[in-house]
Amino acid sequence: MATELPGILIVDDNEDNRYTLQLLLESDGHERISSAAGGNEALALIEKERFSLVLLDLMMPDLNGDEVLKVIKSDPDNRDIPVVMISADTDAEKVSQCIELGADDYLPKPFNPTILRARIGAALRRHSLRALENEYVGKVESEKRHSENLLRNILPAEIATRLRNGESNIADHFDDTTVIFADIVGFGKITARMKAYEIVACLNQLFSEFDRLAEEVGIEKIKTIGDNYMAVCGLPTPRSNHARLAAKFALDMVAATARLRPRLPVPFTIRVGLHSGPVMAGVIGTRKFAYDVWGDTVNIAARMEGASEPNRVLASAASVKALGSEYTLDGPCNVDTKEGRVLEAFFVSRKS
Repeated sequence: MATELPGILIVDDNEDNRYTLQLLLESDGHERISSAAGGNEALALIEKERFSLVLLDLMMPDLNGDEVLKVIKSDPDNRDIPVVMISADTDAEKVSQCIELGADDYLPKPFNPTILRARIGAALRRHSLRALENEYVGKVESEKRHSENLLRNILPAEIATRLRNGESNIADHFDDTTVIFADIVGFGKITARMKAYEIVACLNQLFSEFDRLAEEVGIEKIKTIGDNYMAVCGLPTPRSNHARLAAKFALDMVAATARLRPRLPVPFTIRVGLHSGPVMAGVIGTRKFAYDVWGDTVNIAARMEGASEPNRVLASAASVKALGSEYTLDGPCNVDTKEGRVLEAFFVSRKS
């Protein structure tokens, strides 16, 4: 909060009136006092300095006080400055017009010093309270933006919007998606002799690059578990070309890992698995909540990743079916599931 002394601007074309007001203000301990002999001079000063109060004469030769008042109150940067009109014109219609334009008070000339002091004190207190309120509102808005940014980093934008709109039980079914799993090959052995900060730094570099690639093609990162990275294409916004985008993303991850290898303390290789099919998705928990995905499609994608090879992408037949002729396929090979099923899969690569 600003701690500077309140600045008061006296605007009157009569030099004696300006002098009288200045003496009164100085006797009350006010130190930041400026004066202007006309409306245009007053507006020029307001543009250069910040004032906590304006004592404004109504009748002036160059620009009347009501015109000055109108300019002040129409400026978003200055509209909160309290303005007390001081005038020999006591016409009720003039007084009403100034109040409607935004004047905080109206005093007739010759003014009573005691009443003027009380009005000045009240106006300055209102200005101080208004400044405190604006500062508080600013802090609230800043915290709100910070919270929204955090929410967008945790949840998909569409899901964050639904939560903000009051939806509390978010659970959706998606008929057609592609789930992607990527895992660092031999991570446990590679990191056995590394320090914690080295491991975190390596994972951060690698997964930050994956995040960037996912955002480029509109793929939703779901989570990381240790050295495992999980993402889904086709939710929360359905995508008809989800399998092709997922294959591109998977191959881009392999290429990115190879690019980053010289910059990492220990070279990493990854293997990637894809499977397409229906999933359920929703927000779980009230503290440290997360947007997660479930279903057989997730389990099979994990099995594809486990059966893949270093620097290769293994896709199930369901995913390959939607790829068309854009990629080279190596296979088929068989992948066993925990339920005893045998699934057909193919290694996917870009056509040379």
